[in-house]
Amino acid sequence: MKSAVVYELPEMKYPEQKGLISIIVPIYNIGNNLRECLDSILAQTFTNWEAILVNDGSTDSTIEVIDEYAKKDSRFIAIHKQNQGTLLARKTGLENSKGEFIANIDHDDKYHPRFLEKMYAKITETNADFVYCKCQVTDEKHILFAFDCNLTPDASENVAIMLSRQGLNYVSWDKLIKRKIYAKVRFPNVNLIIGEDPVQILQVAYHSRSVAFVPEILYYHKFFETSAGANSDSALWVKTAVFIKKTLENLFNEIIPNNVKNAFFCEVHHFATRNYFLSDKKTRAQFRDDIEPILPEFIRQEKKWNLKICLFLASKGIEFPFKLRESIRKWSRSLQ
Repeated sequence: MKSAVVYELPEMKYPEQKGLISIIVPIYNIGNNLRECLDSILAQTFTNWEAILVNDGSTDSTIEVIDEYAKKDSRFIAIHKQNQGTLLARKTGLENSKGEFIANIDHDDKYHPRFLEKMYAKITETNADFVYCKCQVTDEKHILFAFDCNLTPDASENVAIMLSRQGLNYVSWDKLIKRKIYAKVRFPNVNLIIGEDPVQILQVAYHSRSVAFVPEILYYHKFFETSAGANSDSALWVKTAVFIKKTLENLFNEIIPNNVKNAFFCEVHHFATRNYFLSDKKTRAQFRDDIEPILPEFIRQEKKWNLKICLFLASKGIEFPFKLRESIRKWSRSLQ
């Protein structure tokens, strides 16, 4: 992560086309598994779309799959670029978009066949700046949850709600957004591969004056938990969470109340805090000043008493219960 970050607006290269939806798909090393995502786009009942397939420096068969779909249907637009992370891949997609509306999809997710149809109907009916729907989130074996949150017509309230534990809707892939709103989003010029959604969507909420909700599950998101036992992954979670915290503080300087920001940072640091205690001493020393000030609030908000106790002991330097608890948790999940 860079200490000094440049924030850039997208360079919109093409004029807006009314009624067109631009779907941005950042893609990296997913191979033939990409087909399920792209087929779900082809299956849309709403047909006035373009899908910008941004190959973020893939080194496997992903490249051939992207080119195959671009030849199959001219609405697929293939862009091949060097690896810079998901966030900047989305920026590239946005810059090359033409649609009046912008949608995002992760390369291992899929749409309901009527996702675009119902989202377009809602955004045109209400003239909202963006609309969002319910999502079904799964891991490799289980349905985890379907969620929504209640937003308001007030921009500052929207950001506060999305930052709070009640909101939890700072993802990009369950939304249809007006291009004129998304074009105001500033992108930090860093290679960010996890946690890229809050950086974009909280800015979208801030610039929006009206939102609307489609109360149906129209998006299917796959969640793959990062291995908590690998120090490299642990360090990545910690570094990314700290970067998001500093980025949002730069973008929303003194706009958002501290208690709301703290609640959000506790949520973003959900994985980071656990991985902080699993990281090596060098990583912990590097980010101690960023993580440890939020630990009391994080521990207070933790609902599971066994984890609350483990986190408290770990914060006092007694790490064995926490590491044992995480090892048992990982082992029990592998048996399911």
